[in-house]
Order: sequence, then C-alpha cells, then structure tokens
Amino acid sequence: MIMTEFEVYRFYLALRLHFTTDKYDVIKQQGKVRASKLAFSKRKDLISIKKIAKTYSDEEVVNFLVANFVSGDRWGGVFDSEARDRYLAWKKRIESLTYTFTNDIDKLFNETSDPFSSSKGEHSYIIKQYLRNNLSIETLVVLESFRNYMDEFDQVYAEDIVWPDISRLIKKYKPFLKFDKDKFHAIYRRRVGLSS
Repeated sequence: MIMTEFEVYRFYLALRLHFTTDKYDVIKQQGKVRASKLAFSKRKDLISIKKIAKTYSDEEVVNFLVANFVSGDRWGGVFDSEARDRYLAWKKRIESLTYTFTNDIDKLFNETSDPFSSSKGEHSYIIKQYLRNNLSIETLVVLESFRNYMDEFDQVYAEDIVWPDISRLIKKYKPFLKFDKDKFHAIYRRRVGLSS
C-alpha cells in the first residue's frame, strides 16, 4: 500500500509535533492530527510531498521522515535538497547498528572510564561526543535503554540550553529504533568489563 500525498503530509505533521513538542506522542495518538486539504493544497512544498509519496512505500515514508527529524532539524528538513542524503545515511547507520554501537562504545571507553559523569555547568563526556558528531544518536538511545542515564541528566542539566532538545530527541526516537536489547547490553557489558 502506498500513502497518498495528503497522508504523507498528515504523517509529516504528526511526526513534526512528535519530535518538537513534549505533549504529542505519535504512537499514542496513532498519528492523528488536524489537517485540511485546503491548507495542504496551498503548501509551497507540495512538489516535495508528492515526490516522497511517489518514491517511497509506507514504511519507507515513515523511515524517511523519522531519519530527517532525527538529524536534528526541528522542521524535519524533508523538503530540502539534503533530505534524501540524510535518509540514506540513517539507513546505513541502522543497517550497521551493531558495528556503529560497538565502535561508539569503544571510543567512549578508550578515552574515559566514566563517560556518564555529569556535573552542573559542564556536559558529560558522552554528551560532548554527541555534540561533536563523534557519537550517533542511536548509541544514545541504545544506552538509555539499559543504562538509564537520562533521569540524572534531566536533573543536572535542567537549566542547560542544549540538553533539553537532546533529551526530547532521545525520548521521541526511542519507539522507532528497533534493536536486540540483550545483544547490545552484552556488547556494553563486555566493553566496560562487567560480569554477566
């Protein structure tokens, strides 16, 4: 089944709300948003929406939109010339998630024994590495699934300018990132020298 152009537009609106606000959850609300066909027909980026609808299957549309929102662009960046490149880069990271995660963990623990150490006024090593593009957003999501560092960071960095956006991105991306939690936890435990 292929989404219509209007359905792509509605799903784009739903994901934009999901990734940019704390109150909307696309999973809980099942992608329901208010959108009119009149507003849709007046959009300046209608050509881009039509192209997405014609190019991708339903699952690919979702992945395309998620990949572009995960890139950090608050508007999804789906209508600019780099959208396809961001999607392809995301697909590559997802297809090699085990490799990416293992490399990211190695980088983290080769340079510090506690990348999660946090203090008010200074970002933890893990956040610094993410901000420098040395660590993938996927690694942050995977680590949160068994390390549970975000509650602490949310408190320590409550007044920080950067952290709230990163925190929201991790939380909002989590339901879309599929991985074998036990496998990735085992990789983490091996790397940090924890016994089973």
